[in-house]
Amino acid sequence: MKQRFYFNKEERLISRKAIDALFRERNFSVFQHPLKMSWLVYDHPSPSPVQLLISVPKRRFKKASSRNRIKRLLREVYRKNKPVLYEFLNSKDTRIIISIAYVGEKELSLQEVERIFLSIVEKFKAAYTAA
Repeated sequence: MKQRFYFNKEERLISRKAIDALFRERNFSVFQHPLKMSWLVYDHPSPSPVQLLISVPKRRFKKASSRNRIKRLLREVYRKNKPVLYEFLNSKDTRIIISIAYVGEKELSLQEVERIFLSIVEKFKAAYTAA
């Protein structure tokens, strides 16, 4: 049977307190152009090991349709590749909140974004185990 991948409501970071904590407290980040991934170990109980916030700056992409397309691409890439992240976090028995910011100047294709996302996840794993 084919595995189904979802991006549920429980996985979306919508809590104002959690978002403030992510950017106010000392968090960790990894970067590979055009993605910047910041995370914070968050002990608040949640049904999923990861809660995700995706942001695309209005300063770089003036049209809302461009920002929305990039956010859609990032959600799709996360949705397809989250088992890699979940497997790692479940082995560590931890919950984190993540912010993925698109800091590039131009839109990339789905394949390019996916390749960069996978490399940033590998950097995250290395940084998380080192910390």
